Amino acid sequence: LLLALSATVTFLLPPIYQSEGVVLIESQEIPRDLVRSTVTSYAEQQIQVIKQRILTTSRVLETLDKYNVYEEERASSTVSLLVEKFRSSVHVEMINANVIDPTRGRAQRASIAFKVSFMDESPDIAQKVANELVTMFLDENVKTRTNKAAETVTFLSDEADKMQKTVQDLEERIANFKLEFGDSLPELLQFNLSMIKTLEDKIKARQTEAVRLGDQVHYLSLELASMDPYVASSDGMTTLSSPVRLAQLKNELSSLQNKYSESHPDIKRITREIAGLEKEVAADALFQPEQNMDEISNPLYRQIKIKIDLTEKELARANIERQSMQAEVREYHERVARTHEVQRSYDDMTRDYESTKRKYQELRAKQLEADVAQNLESENKAESFTLIEPPLKPTESVKPNRPKLLMMGLFLSGAVSLGLVLLVEMLDPAVRSIKDYTRITGAEPLAIIPLMLTAEDYSKKDKSRKRLMIIAALLALVILAIVDYFVMSLDIVWFKVMTKINML
Repeated sequence: LLLALSATVTFLLPPIYQSEGVVLIESQEIPRDLVRSTVTSYAEQQIQVIKQRILTTSRVLETLDKYNVYEEERASSTVSLLVEKFRSSVHVEMINANVIDPTRGRAQRASIAFKVSFMDESPDIAQKVANELVTMFLDENVKTRTNKAAETVTFLSDEADKMQKTVQDLEERIANFKLEFGDSLPELLQFNLSMIKTLEDKIKARQTEAVRLGDQVHYLSLELASMDPYVASSDGMTTLSSPVRLAQLKNELSSLQNKYSESHPDIKRITREIAGLEKEVAADALFQPEQNMDEISNPLYRQIKIKIDLTEKELARANIERQSMQAEVREYHERVARTHEVQRSYDDMTRDYESTKRKYQELRAKQLEADVAQNLESENKAESFTLIEPPLKPTESVKPNRPKLLMMGLFLSGAVSLGLVLLVEMLDPAVRSIKDYTRITGAEPLAIIPLMLTAEDYSKKDKSRKRLMIIAALLALVILAIVDYFVMSLDIVWFKVMTKINML
């Protein structure tokens, strides 16, 4: 009865058809050493992300409406149940293979393709929906990779623009700093020190020159003081002026004092004459105006006077230059004193500028690489999906597996039958052992007479043993057939068993 019921259910279940397409995962055409893609996710991860996107409720409902999927169930089922049923009918299976890793030189498992399938009671709908799913996978992959590449370019461009603005601000700060402290920058330290040394040498030279010019003015003034600027006598004799006459008398007095005593008449006479001339010279100095060069008739006096004037002007110019150079030396000393403080601030700004500039250059370089990677994605030269086997209209159902269900019904009916036999045997009240006798009577038996088997009994026992062995062999063959048909080929099972034995 149970076997008949399972067979009836097996043949009444509606057939389910599956249509699937195979999509190849093609690697990047351009060597990765030359151009790197900005999409770094693995193929398996990318496929799972795309699957979640195309199986959203809104897109599932669009597909249901487009191909009239589950048309009969829409009136009696909710939207969420229909969406869940659709999702459970979609299957994505990765196809892996052993490939050689070029960087490590070792074989490893890698995904080279994947299958997209859809199951439905109608083979036409299964094929159409499978085609739609494959198209969604291909389009969504291109869209996702292109968008990621564009977002990367936009992000790097924005960051580079921000960094460029920072670099420009730092350049402006450094320029303003140089304008304010340009004469105290670290690179000008040696120049400032050399200028101090040069100016100090020039100051010493000017000071030496000023001393020489001062001595020259002094000697010329003494010489000029002993000369009369005017030539007044008509007989060609020069009339000496009071200052000149006074100087001559002092020289003459000095000579006489070396020869005679103070009481000598000549010394007394010259002393009286010197006193009178000194009063006269003092009076002339108070009331006599400055001499006019045009009034000076003595050519030698005129020449010395002009030389004194020129020397005094040169001395004044030398003093002015020396004072100017001393002011410059003080300024250069102040620059040198400020250099250490300026250097700290300047080094900080320069260090920030170099670091920011280096980051800016790196961002621009990455932006250029991202631009190339974007072109790589837009021209489909990067990793891509290619349909190699489009979904076909299925001719055979994949569900239900009627032979498997029938076999399961057979085993289930056999197990139930065996269970019923054991249950009846357990519930049978017949006495079959000493324990049963003791349990019923409450007393031990006086003696036990063993079963006396005849030759006929032994023959029956041998036949029963052979029958059980044949049944066990047939059961083993049936189990092996089931394993070979539904689980795994016996050749593969034998190969795995021998491999395990050899590894021991």
